[in-house]
Amino acid sequence: MVNRSMPRNSAAAEAEGIAMLTVHGRTRCQFYASRADWAAIGAVKKAVSIPVVANGDCASLADAASMLAQSGADAVMIGRSAIGRPWFVGDVAHYWRRAKPGPKHRQRAQSAALEHFETLLEILGPGHGVRHARKHLAAYAELAGVRDGAAFRQRLVRLECPSAVRVTLCQLFDSPLLIEAA
Repeated sequence: MVNRSMPRNSAAAEAEGIAMLTVHGRTRCQFYASRADWAAIGAVKKAVSIPVVANGDCASLADAASMLAQSGADAVMIGRSAIGRPWFVGDVAHYWRRAKPGPKHRQRAQSAALEHFETLLEILGPGHGVRHARKHLAAYAELAGVRDGAAFRQRLVRLECPSAVRVTLCQLFDSPLLIEAA
């Protein structure tokens, strides 16, 4: 449940001149223990006339649609669900524009993973870049939908050498899918 003072505080913030508000459907005390309460965001939306962005637990196209329907919000914000699939934000936008899912391409996932990794290496250097990339690489492996995804995930979070990470990422996306695409 969103904090009960949020509608009152949001109206006060609007009165002070804010132009938009993002509301997370979970309190800080809840941390990640429960699902975000999208309907509770609706109380904030009803209390203000400015655009409200709903946030929390948007992990699929269906979630985005439910989040908007339950909250009455003007938009959704995507956070953790974009880790390992940075294109998810674009997929949601594509879905809303076209009313159908966007294309799914393993090449897009491989390209994004490699570009993400290379950017981290460039910014942080090889040692820190490889270590920092681990949670992102694990997410790419988890979401790749391959038969041996868990083994790839374990290998990626233990590798120290950038070239070994590159080779493993390429092997990951060349691996057979769990369920062959129709």
